[in-house]
Amino acid sequence: MTNLPSRDLRVGDAERLRAETLLQDAYCDGRLDEFELDQRLGMVMSAQTRRDLNAGLAGLPARIMAPRPVVAKHPQVTGLGAVAHLSALVSWIFGPLFLYAVATPGTPGRREAAKAFNFQLVSGLACIVTAVVGGLLLPGELVATLMVTGWLGWLVLTVMGGARALSGQPFHNPVMQVLRVAPLRTDGR
Repeated sequence: MTNLPSRDLRVGDAERLRAETLLQDAYCDGRLDEFELDQRLGMVMSAQTRRDLNAGLAGLPARIMAPRPVVAKHPQVTGLGAVAHLSALVSWIFGPLFLYAVATPGTPGRREAAKAFNFQLVSGLACIVTAVVGGLLLPGELVATLMVTGWLGWLVLTVMGGARALSGQPFHNPVMQVLRVAPLRTDGR
């Protein structure tokens, strides 16, 4: 068997977007249920090499697909995604949660709403932990400085998420990237 070095080549956003489209098409065709779509989308979005990307597409019919032009704005990413991110400014987790609930499963807008909800939940829990633990162990001035710094970071990242979604580009929040759990591997390794 020949060694295929191309499987170790790194993939970029365009390849991940094409794989994401294939998965959405498979979901629309009834080949994947919502749970498997979400699981495979996680694998595809975190893929670093072609091998990783192929693992997310394993078992689906092979289609030769001409590269689709990357559309700058996807209507659900722009509208629903921006509202999901920015609604957190006035409703914390409840705006993104509501928009996630009403969005069509497997759509970019729903994924953006999920990202917005996850970030708001993590940042809210970080604020509570900082206030409680910091209040018990640290001087008041340091706790106040940490809280103000955290709030400013939350505000900037929330607005950035909304702006990126409004421009039609999904937002990869750096806080969530640091906290990301490696996806489950299904290729037996």
